[in-house]
Amino acid sequence: MKISNFRLGIGLPLSYHMIPSAFFDSFISMEKPPFVYLRTSNGPIDEMRNAIVKDAFESNCTHLIMMDTDQVYDPKTIPRLLSHNLPIVGCLVYRRYPPFDPLMLRGEMGKYQTVEEWDKDALVEVDATGTGCLLFDMEVFRKMPAPWFRARREPETGKPIGEDIGFCSELRAAGYKVFVDTAVPAGHLSQMQITDGSWRLYRRLNELSKQEDAHRVEHGVVVAVKT
Repeated sequence: MKISNFRLGIGLPLSYHMIPSAFFDSFISMEKPPFVYLRTSNGPIDEMRNAIVKDAFESNCTHLIMMDTDQVYDPKTIPRLLSHNLPIVGCLVYRRYPPFDPLMLRGEMGKYQTVEEWDKDALVEVDATGTGCLLFDMEVFRKMPAPWFRARREPETGKPIGEDIGFCSELRAAGYKVFVDTAVPAGHLSQMQITDGSWRLYRRLNELSKQEDAHRVEHGVVVAVKT
């Protein structure tokens, strides 16, 4: 990236007292330009993310990448995201609990649909994504009112909305586009590493279960109600 005053901040919201060794190993092996290390620990995740943004301003960063510590990163994640020269672009992250779907969402708040098909190594425009690995041009935060990340609720159901998904909604309303680069996936750490294979296996097993239930109904077998 050819920007004369380019200065990258890498922000790690440390939600846990300890971080997984898998994250540490991947972070060490990542290709990184000179950067400012920004970290916060303890407290609500929205407050930690806001604190990182403020620290990035104080450190005169031109760009900020938020990286959660429960993930495993591709070594080329940072140079790949920077190469797009976009205001907001992230890597491909999968939800760490069922249905393990990719966090590439389209639609309106509370009615998001997951993007399930994309071209290999594509840059996909979405309406919302997670902040587990998201690169920002700091001009975005200058133009958006603080606090940028905050607890929100769906207007119709009152269900809580993640601080990252809610901020994406406000970014889109302000005219920004949000992109996900599928060429740099990040494994999400749970009891196992959640990847594309986890999601596709879960989806296939779900389809087989539905087919089995339909077959039983067709042949007059009573199907227990699933809760």
